[in-house]
Amino acid sequence: MSTSFVRGEDELEDELYDDKDDDDQFYDDEEDIPGLRVKVSFVNFYPKPITLYWKDNDGQMEEMDTVLPYGVSVHNSYTSHVFVYESTSYTVEQEGYHHVVHAMIPPNYQNNNPNVICSTTKGDLHITVHPQWSPLGAARFLELIQVKYFDGCALNRVVKNFLTQFGIGANYEQRTGYRMATISDDNPPKQAIPFQPGYMSYAGSGPDSRTTEMFIVMPDTPPHQLEYFGTNPWETPFAVVDPRDVAEVVGNWYAYGDMPPWGQGPDPQKIYEPKGYDEYLPQNFPKMDFIRTCRIVSGSEET
Repeated sequence: MSTSFVRGEDELEDELYDDKDDDDQFYDDEEDIPGLRVKVSFVNFYPKPITLYWKDNDGQMEEMDTVLPYGVSVHNSYTSHVFVYESTSYTVEQEGYHHVVHAMIPPNYQNNNPNVICSTTKGDLHITVHPQWSPLGAARFLELIQVKYFDGCALNRVVKNFLTQFGIGANYEQRTGYRMATISDDNPPKQAIPFQPGYMSYAGSGPDSRTTEMFIVMPDTPPHQLEYFGTNPWETPFAVVDPRDVAEVVGNWYAYGDMPPWGQGPDPQKIYEPKGYDEYLPQNFPKMDFIRTCRIVSGSEET
């Protein structure tokens, strides 16, 4: 049914794409199955391991997993299933979604923000994740790091004084599997968070369209553009790149310009194709920069 994961374990990817009906062990009769099938990824933002329970129709609690700090636990579930941890109850409600993410965040979150280091072809990015700004966006980001989704990922849309967009993974099976794994938009923070260079958010095509593609605001982005970021409901910021890295790394990525039809840069649709990384990018954009790896760290200690 589920597995608890240490960061970067390969088994997590198997869980995310395993469609076995092992979750049907909860029901002796198909008529008892409560709703639509949904895969749920629980991401733990507590600074301690958290025990996750499933609550059956009789109110009985069954222990499902222990989720490590910043770890991910994946469950094949159904709409109307109820999960409980600490003093929180979560009901799977997102009908129409095949894969949802839930952020396990303490009620009185004390800014115990996880840190991420992404190594790129121009240097390392030191990233602070802010789940209190965008719980689901932050949770999806850590989930993708856990399955090594960003390893070898192209920085495919680099536009000076605007943004760098990335998130079309190098692994064809992974990027195809996640392409339709949309997550809901987060509620806007009570206090608006003005964008600055180095802020990270998701790219999208409409409400509730976030998947894996995200962007980093470039250095020297003009004030009017900074003010425009965040006006779309899917553009809630979820992380911040260290200012020094924004200047010394982000600002030095090779810029082919915007994607069609606004520019002559890489076409995302062609990157998604089976030979997007093997032929399209190297043959047409040989100077492109890439993410080598991303990993989650705790303070200055790798975990």
